[in-house]
Amino acid sequence: MKKELNTLVILAFILVSFSGFAQKETMVGLWEVEKVSVGEENMTPVAKWFRLNADDTYQGGNGWLQSSKGNWNYDADANLYTATDSLDVMDEFGGFSVSFDNEKMVWEREEEGMSVKVTLLPIEKLPMSPADYLEGMWDLEKITENGQSIIGDFDKENKHKLFIRWDRIYINFNPEGKKLTGYWHINGHRPEITLLPHQEDGNPESWRIEVNNKELVMTGISDSNRAIERTYMRRNTF
Repeated sequence: MKKELNTLVILAFILVSFSGFAQKETMVGLWEVEKVSVGEENMTPVAKWFRLNADDTYQGGNGWLQSSKGNWNYDADANLYTATDSLDVMDEFGGFSVSFDNEKMVWEREEEGMSVKVTLLPIEKLPMSPADYLEGMWDLEKITENGQSIIGDFDKENKHKLFIRWDRIYINFNPEGKKLTGYWHINGHRPEITLLPHQEDGNPESWRIEVNNKELVMTGISDSNRAIERTYMRRNTF
């Protein structure tokens, strides 16, 4: 009887170990964050991804920009996923419990009394963020204020272009033919860009954007541009 009991204990241990190993194997791969819920709020970042490698290392980022790397661990007994980045601050909230909903992976935990739920989808290649599409030369196609075209008043000689560089510098070829420069910043959670001029008399402006391979639409969300919408087309020459 004792021998049979020992055999059952060993088998149970093997099954638990195998289950934990299988769970960890399922977690390995490239994942895009589909949704982040914090309490009742949607806090989903733009094009956020994680790559969990079989050697217990991981990388993370937004779009084509990698912003973290380190080691990850899955504790099968506690059903907890944790990650450590030696260059980042320590995660004070601990690990995430892990579950699967068909092909999706779900991480859950509590932060400052609020439930946090992260839903991830398996993907084959890195997602593109608005920042990845923004880089390049953009030629003004149309501009409206309160829904009415003002292209004739704003850029009658078709001189205005916007060159957005990879190093977060932009060049504004204004309608008078001057080159004005500044920094551009993209919001990590929303498709919004802020232009910060280098010129002392320049004022920062924020825009909500829609962008793809060919077209950039900028809708003003600052006090100075709230009624303005600009549509640009991509060009491959200056």
